[in-house]
Amino acid sequence: MPSPNDAPRSGTEHEPLLGRPGDVAQREHAPLLKNLITGTAPLAQTGCIILFALVWGAVFTHKTIIFSAHPLLNVTGVLLATQAVLVLQPTHTPEQKKVGTYVHASIWVLALGSFYGALAIVLWHKYHSGIGHFESPHAILGVVIYSLLLIQAFVGVTQYFFPGLYGGVDNAKALYKYHRLSGYFILTLILLNVILASYTFYGGRILGIKTWATIIGSLLIVIGVGPRIKKQKVRLWIS
Repeated sequence: MPSPNDAPRSGTEHEPLLGRPGDVAQREHAPLLKNLITGTAPLAQTGCIILFALVWGAVFTHKTIIFSAHPLLNVTGVLLATQAVLVLQPTHTPEQKKVGTYVHASIWVLALGSFYGALAIVLWHKYHSGIGHFESPHAILGVVIYSLLLIQAFVGVTQYFFPGLYGGVDNAKALYKYHRLSGYFILTLILLNVILASYTFYGGRILGIKTWATIIGSLLIVIGVGPRIKKQKVRLWIS
């Protein structure tokens, strides 16, 4: 059993949205990857597995075409993005935060590769098929998400690795909470768009992806990620 000294000392700083202070804080000598299963993380992992299996199973039980890569890459991006969030949330010591940030950024590089690969596929498909753009809520929200991801990645990288662009380290650190909040918001939009994909012709009619299944998977990710958010790190009125 961990000793009391292994737990974070500041109750306020490490108090999650649900639970007791320190419930989702990484122990001092615990491996970083354990953060992927700490607290309510298994619920998020279950949601990821459901969505991943749902989409990949649907695609490979039907005739595959080039466009098939679009849902495959997007749901892979969802899986990776969720891991990037989960691995960083419990870190609290300077060394944990440093290592966690590098891993977080590395996973996001892979996630963005998946998301923008999916974008390239759909643009190619629409161009060669003569299909119009912005013809469904899924497509419209997708453009919003791809745009926000680009901004989120730029701000995240520059505020951490190039703080001079913001007038120094202190100014850059002041933006961290906004980066976190926007990250959770974008993840929520991504999950919403997974659900909307089940209403598209290809997702719903061709692949037969059930809306209720996408809702369950998405809700599990939200329920798994949400309670691990530390109040101190998202309060806008605290500098």
